[in-house]
Amino acid sequence: IVPMLFHLSTDDLNNGVKKEPLSKEVTRIWVNEDIKMRSFSPTPKVPPKEEEEPEEEEDEELGHADTYAEYMPMKLKVGLRHPDPVVETSSLSSVTPPDVWYRLTVQEEIIDSGWLSALQLEAITYAAQQHETFLNNGDRAAFLIGDGAGVGKGRTIAGIIFENYLLGRKRSLWFSVSNDLKYDAERDLRDIGAKNIQVHPLNKFKYGKISSKQNGSVKKGVIFATYSSLIGESQSGGKYKTRLKQLLHWCGEDFDGVIVFDECHKAKNLSPVGSSKPTKTGLAVLELQNKLPKARVVYASATGASEPRNMAYMNRLGIWGEGTPFKEFNDFIQAVERRGVGAMEIVAMDMKLRGMYIARQLSFSGVTFKIEEVPLSHDYIKMYNKAVRLWVEAREKFQMAAELIDAEQRMKKSMWGQFWSAHQRFFKYLCIASKVRRIVQLAREEIKNGKCVVIGLQSTGEARTLEALEEGGGELNDFVSTAKGVLQSLVEKHFPAPDRKKLYSLLGIDMNMPSNHDSPVDSPSRQNKGKKRKANEDKREAKKARKSKGLAGSSSSESESAASESEESDEESFHSVSSGDDDFNPFRDESSDGEDDPWLVRKDRKKD
Repeated sequence: IVPMLFHLSTDDLNNGVKKEPLSKEVTRIWVNEDIKMRSFSPTPKVPPKEEEEPEEEEDEELGHADTYAEYMPMKLKVGLRHPDPVVETSSLSSVTPPDVWYRLTVQEEIIDSGWLSALQLEAITYAAQQHETFLNNGDRAAFLIGDGAGVGKGRTIAGIIFENYLLGRKRSLWFSVSNDLKYDAERDLRDIGAKNIQVHPLNKFKYGKISSKQNGSVKKGVIFATYSSLIGESQSGGKYKTRLKQLLHWCGEDFDGVIVFDECHKAKNLSPVGSSKPTKTGLAVLELQNKLPKARVVYASATGASEPRNMAYMNRLGIWGEGTPFKEFNDFIQAVERRGVGAMEIVAMDMKLRGMYIARQLSFSGVTFKIEEVPLSHDYIKMYNKAVRLWVEAREKFQMAAELIDAEQRMKKSMWGQFWSAHQRFFKYLCIASKVRRIVQLAREEIKNGKCVVIGLQSTGEARTLEALEEGGGELNDFVSTAKGVLQSLVEKHFPAPDRKKLYSLLGIDMNMPSNHDSPVDSPSRQNKGKKRKANEDKREAKKARKSKGLAGSSSSESESAASESEESDEESFHSVSSGDDDFNPFRDESSDGEDDPWLVRKDRKKD
């Protein structure tokens, strides 16, 4: 694929930009099924022996080809240079964007002061220019921002909203992945001199007209919403019982303002693989666009055009539909997937050529790294050793419990898989914790030197924190220990224990009856059974001797393969018990002899 792309970018595509036949050529590549991949190969069809030397030379040249090229706006000459070097993929850099005819309305002060860099102004200009065109079906064309982290998608979006606000389009919708990003949106608008544009979070509105008195008579500004809130619905009913209906009423049928889908890959799976259904989020995003055909839509995502199947909601780009080579999105997907990754690269190049896509990212030139060795404190070493002893004891308890209930092989495999998986996560969190003090110290030193600090974590522990919040009714009274949560979750979910429903049935205990005990261990009926169980103790001990060291010696490689098995396996084995008759042994090992089965012993005694 790499030789194919290099050949196209150096020969065909540069010529294509000058003569402007690229879109036709691309259409032929997608649609004509007779064209095979070998037609893209730079190697001519001649006997291989004659071309051995030229092929070697070409391979050497390809090996030195740059993946990225330094980026500067080609057609727009306004604004200050971006504060950091920016690059673009070599395939995209080989394509020239269309000429700029749109004239920005934003004040010269914003441009001259550098509140918006030249790169960001270029994206705003091309977005506004693209919004002036309409697709063949009558919908307004959209723009896709594929900039990476650090280029400033937030400021670019704020600039697009501000540009339209100055032109009288004072209502905008901004969708993102978290309500907390609303503060980032406010900051971006404030930083470019648009502090008079108010940002209203959708989740704070009551179900009803947004412009009504109960919602503060909001008639202009930006409504900030998450994708999850877009599919929200009120149980009380009413005319505007869904968030989508609220937004559609607020915008109006002839709405021509801005709709921003930030981090728009969250609306994926509108066209999922296989039999799975489309997500509600994807359907809601599509419906919003269909109901507001004149809206100025902006898609923003660093991974926007990398996975073609996740582009199903980008129906405003004009790649498929009326007047295109592809009637429906599925036709586009089939054409692209037949031709592999290279076809998607050509799609991105074609989109840039038509002025609907832009994708830049920060350069890594001049970046250095060093590995900092963290000295361990005596207290940490002591705590780590205690943790090791804790897990050794836990393994012994798990093994004893599994043998005590005579767990079947499938349950043991699942149990040990979950055990070693939790064990690995637990010590990973301990290792992360050991670095925190040193990282804080380094970060403070760099901040004093005027540097900006970004900390990347292997795991944030957010899921455990959210669980603790839910348990505490929305409040945290103490620091949340992720390592503790891992061990606690392992014991609660995977510690070997008999099927409670079946055991209660055998012991004659009504599960619906209120009890002060969480388990039947201390119940009187359980104690009465003790003598019967005592009689079988010798046989159990003999069986334990045969099976000793069978579990304790489990290797880490075996546990890793078991860890990949789903948690449903042990649940299925337990669940199957409840469907059997009363004499069914839920813990019997199928490979064992009948004489070791306590259920059969119990039945024989009854016969005697």
